[in-house]
Amino acid sequence: MSLHKDEAIVLSKRAYGESDRIIHLFTREAGKVSAFAKGAGKSQKRFMNTLEPFNHIRLEYFEKQGRGMVRIENADLVGPNSGIEVSMRRACSASFFAEFVDRLTREREPHDTLFTALKEFIDLARTKDPVYADILHYELLMLDILGYHPNFDTCVYCGAAMEEAERLHFSRERGGILCAVCARSLPHRKCAQGLIPGFLSAKAMQDGFATHALEREAQDLMESFLAYHIDVDFRSYRLLKTLVF
Repeated sequence: MSLHKDEAIVLSKRAYGESDRIIHLFTREAGKVSAFAKGAGKSQKRFMNTLEPFNHIRLEYFEKQGRGMVRIENADLVGPNSGIEVSMRRACSASFFAEFVDRLTREREPHDTLFTALKEFIDLARTKDPVYADILHYELLMLDILGYHPNFDTCVYCGAAMEEAERLHFSRERGGILCAVCARSLPHRKCAQGLIPGFLSAKAMQDGFATHALEREAQDLMESFLAYHIDVDFRSYRLLKTLVF
């Protein structure tokens, strides 16, 4: 049995018996890890609320040879989740990204840049109500890290560069925009003027979309893209969309 030291974002926790807890963590060095916290529900003195969702912690854990669930030995709070409880928008968006990381990564698959992106969003949600451009920025960033990022820059079929006003055709099947020539023979959706530039603006963490109508169209495009390429039903996104967007 070996002892490991790491930092982590707490994704979720659930009860195991009367006093123990199962904690799902996303760690900087080891990626997603499922952990057993003995007595975490009984003794507030031992973990002092460090194992709450969205907390940024440093921890020590024991791992058996052959892996499986690890056992948390110690945990110290680095960044609390305080502030996220202030609004439904903050709580729902933080829950979405915790689920996003949990559902789209494998156990023990390190993703240092994904850890940083998740931490950045949690820090943002602690201090302000994220607008849709904020959420979309981190969604695109995490998709890029995981290899699913849609291409909004050049035609995904022929590679042609396009002026901003020409970016009007999006193929969810191909995973990006099409030039006018390729759009003649490939399935796609016609986008409103300004939609693709809005994606690029959100990606660069600038202003986002000019109108609420473009924002709604962007949500619909991303939902269709994710359904086709990932086919994961994010329960927290349904709540986020119902209560917030």
